[in-house]
Amino acid sequence: MNYRFVLPLLATAVLEQTVVSIVRVTTTYRAVELGLSVVWLGVISAVIAILPLILAVKVGRYIDQGHEVRTAVIGAGLLCVACGGFALWSSLAGLLIFTALLGLGHLMLVISQQVLCATDPKPGALERNIGNYMVANAIGQGLGPFIVGYVGGDASVPPTHWLFVAGFVGCLAMFAATLMLRPAGARAPRTEKSNPMPLRDILRLPGIRVILFVGVTVVSAQDLIVVYLPFVGAERGMAVEVVGWLLAARAVSSVLSRFLFARLHQSMGHWRLMLVSVLASAVSYAAIALPLTVTVMLVVVSIAGFALGIAITATIAALLNLATPETRGTANSLRIMGNRAGQLVIPFSVGLTAVATGAAGIFVIIGASLAVATAVMALQRPKLG
Repeated sequence: MNYRFVLPLLATAVLEQTVVSIVRVTTTYRAVELGLSVVWLGVISAVIAILPLILAVKVGRYIDQGHEVRTAVIGAGLLCVACGGFALWSSLAGLLIFTALLGLGHLMLVISQQVLCATDPKPGALERNIGNYMVANAIGQGLGPFIVGYVGGDASVPPTHWLFVAGFVGCLAMFAATLMLRPAGARAPRTEKSNPMPLRDILRLPGIRVILFVGVTVVSAQDLIVVYLPFVGAERGMAVEVVGWLLAARAVSSVLSRFLFARLHQSMGHWRLMLVSVLASAVSYAAIALPLTVTVMLVVVSIAGFALGIAITATIAALLNLATPETRGTANSLRIMGNRAGQLVIPFSVGLTAVATGAAGIFVIIGASLAVATAVMALQRPKLG
């Protein structure tokens, strides 16, 4: 194993996801502190998608020119600025501005890291690197809520300022890790006047449209549980520590799913595995809206984390395999652009709906959207193996 490649990549991934998880959960509590309505919470959640939606393809094209590491460093710097801004500016305007910067920095890091996973030319290296990378992501997604729960303790709202400071410190460590990132293999020579593959041709690749649609739905669902589960917890009088454990359980089950992904893929096939995992996500998300005990909620949230972990890993692996080395950055940027479009539209829509249904009703809507994705997959079976 190339440890000089793997260790900085995994360290960056863990730290990035830890910071983003801390910040996303803490922005929800900051909104509660400021007395903002659930509609504003939907707007804040949607703002994270605006800059990625506008700039995703440009970032992908830049990475395809051989700038994976430089893109990661710039993204880490933007996350540092965002976390510092959250700590210093406690207002609605601050939440909106720095959430937008957080979204752009996160985009740059995610695309560059995933493309770096595909730079190792050895047989089977892409799947192995993606699996390790996704495990690191899930670990970070679990550490973030755990830290929030530990700091918040029994309080219904944690000390948001110190959590944002903790996020900034984590960003500094992540920035140092990005400086050690390197591609796993030698880059193929690039001809200066070669034309990039048009976006329409990338979209015509077999199965790409279904993969993109499923990716939008499952990533939005994963994002929204981090935003709205604390809101549901606050409505039901749950302690911050309990909500933190619920989110941590989701992340732990997501880690387990990434460890088992290759074995499940071999036994079920890519298509059937995606179909079953998205359907399981739909049922579990709808169940969160029910007045469950904490123990039952822990089981339901864990199932959601496992199922979504499988579905998200499958979409990323399929996309990187379909794309050529010269188009992986752009193809991945299209996937993330679609994800951000969903994160822009869906949170705003469910935020408006929550005015009538309450925060728990949001999970019914998310479950329904996952059920629609399952139906689309059943009607338009992608050729994924």
